[in-house]
Amino acid sequence: MEDQVEEVKRKTDIVGIVGQYVALKKMGRHHKGLCPFHGEKTPSFTVNEEMGLYKCFGCGAGGDVLNFLMEIEGIDFRDALERLAEKAGVKLVAKRFEGGDQKQKLLEIMDIAARYYHWQLTEGKGGEAALKYLLDRGINQKLIKTFNIGFALPGWDHLTNYLTKKKSYQEELLEKAGLINKKNAGQGYFDKFRGRIMFPLLDAGGKVVGFSGRILPSLEKENEPKYLNSPETELYHKGRMLFGFYQAKQTIREKKRAVLVEGQMDLVSSYGAGVSESVAIGGTALTEDQITMISRLAKTIYLAFDADDAGILAIKRAVEMAEKREMDVKVVQIEGGKDPDEVARKNPALWKEMVEKAVDVYEFVMTHAMKKYDKGNVQGIKKITEEVVPFLAKIENSVVRELWMRKFAERLGVEVGLVRSEVERMKSGKTGITKPEPVKKIEEGVENKVEKLTKRLLGGLLLQPILRKQIKPWFEKTTLIGASGKALKLVMSQTEESPANLIEAAPSELKEVLQEAYMAEGSSENTTDKDIQELAIQLVREVIREEKKVLMEEMETARKEGREEDEDRLFAKVNELNREESRIVTFLG
Repeated sequence: MEDQVEEVKRKTDIVGIVGQYVALKKMGRHHKGLCPFHGEKTPSFTVNEEMGLYKCFGCGAGGDVLNFLMEIEGIDFRDALERLAEKAGVKLVAKRFEGGDQKQKLLEIMDIAARYYHWQLTEGKGGEAALKYLLDRGINQKLIKTFNIGFALPGWDHLTNYLTKKKSYQEELLEKAGLINKKNAGQGYFDKFRGRIMFPLLDAGGKVVGFSGRILPSLEKENEPKYLNSPETELYHKGRMLFGFYQAKQTIREKKRAVLVEGQMDLVSSYGAGVSESVAIGGTALTEDQITMISRLAKTIYLAFDADDAGILAIKRAVEMAEKREMDVKVVQIEGGKDPDEVARKNPALWKEMVEKAVDVYEFVMTHAMKKYDKGNVQGIKKITEEVVPFLAKIENSVVRELWMRKFAERLGVEVGLVRSEVERMKSGKTGITKPEPVKKIEEGVENKVEKLTKRLLGGLLLQPILRKQIKPWFEKTTLIGASGKALKLVMSQTEESPANLIEAAPSELKEVLQEAYMAEGSSENTTDKDIQELAIQLVREVIREEKKVLMEEMETARKEGREEDEDRLFAKVNELNREESRIVTFLG
């Protein structure tokens, strides 16, 4: 299996795979783009085709093409390997993974259950009423097929019997999949979903991991929930799930935006109206994981939630999470219907227009608050301020925050200074960050400077092997420490011209630092020999200065303690370092 993993990676074009998610531009020996794993405006995400690696120098994400696919799609190693193997034309001999047998069985069961529910809706007599209900609501056959919508018959054990008697699965496994429940009294199990329109919930790879079932109105009983979701299982985690994400992700990637709606019917109707970048949170509170999924593909979130108190709270939470990822948030103002489902069904063109006319979230919050309260009296202004200021305080960009504070002050009819002071008060009350001591900052700066110079020189010498022999003697009388120092010594002693071969042959503890240095320094084709020589001189001088600093402190201690011989010996070492620094400086010309 290990040989096959390497074969898959070798036959996979990492630039082609990453390029499906990130706009890459060739720069020197690498390709660069904006990191899909964190918000950034200046590209720090690097892909190297020769070595089959990616690295973000902003957030630290990095690895091979398998790591990338696992992270970007939220799938496990097995799924990533199988996908890439299929693309590369590699037939995997062994497909069994440690601890993966049960998970694979659960995925098989969920897939069969989804197909069973779909057949009951589209071809079975028991699903005729459910099919008519959907068609009457404008959910056509194409949408039913796209989302694999199904129907769970109202009986107690239809699915149980089908999966155990016809497909020979154990009841215990069906329970682990979240499809059946154990009876409270007596022995046996019963179907968890009964009399419900079934929406399969897919992971990023398109595999069924759970279900959301909407009760058919004609079968609805008192105190019965309209929607019933799968319980948390090995496969399904509701906080990491967005209904419709698998179907929408290509459009989201192309348009760089995602339209968030609340329910499954909202999503299906919105998709059917042509807004195919729509996803649904499925009636749960929006989570960090869900925002992260979207942020990898989109720069803007369009929120199509109800404008009630719960909806405003959801919008506020979305803004807080989106701001951390430097994403923009807009709000779709719903008119002509109670929710996206109703508007999109009645007038698809109107729904598309509403999405296009979505307003900035801060504009929406201000307008909503001013409609809700009267700005003509003190109490009203107080209420408006309490609702709007927390949003403004969350804006990370100070220029953008200033712009919205001015707009708010103008609309409220007060001086901007008053709004600014309220925002600052809100911000200061939420922080409590202790600033580090200046001395500590300076010490960290020195340490980081040596490390940074070492890695930069390391990258330069990996790219220009002809300079290694020339520069090596410059460091004979200096001490290089840490993993980067060891790696630099190794590179200066090697004649191997290919960075990939040199790194492959390096000790395992040095490979990561060598890879990172190479990825960092390979973006420019214009780096000259002189640039690398000057970099080496800077590093030598910085290391010498640090060594001299330590020796001078030891000399002072020896002088105070009257140890003249030690003082003389240390003084000689300082002079030797001074001569070494002068010798190296001459190479500057």
